[in-house]
Amino acid sequence: MSAESPRKTREDGTYRMHVMRGAFETYDDATNERLMRASTYEWPHAFTRLDAPAGDFLARFGSNHIHAVPGDHVAELREVCRHLGIRYDGFGSAA
Repeated sequence: MSAESPRKTREDGTYRMHVMRGAFETYDDATNERLMRASTYEWPHAFTRLDAPAGDFLARFGSNHIHAVPGDHVAELREVCRHLGIRYDGFGSAA
């Protein structure tokens, strides 16, 4: 299933909206358990393969988690950012 991952962060005191496309991935129960235990186990988890170069993501992404949304809403998020005066910061094909 396709998904996108938007996340609003701040840089130098101003808001920016990180947006990237991706796809949810499903693993077996043992793999899910292992991956969730490597993180904050109590939080909800969704595993996603992101359409963003790893180096770019690691250099620019300003949060420790992502809000994943099923579907493709990149155009709508770009427009919301324009209306609200928030800097749109897209990764990969969402740039």
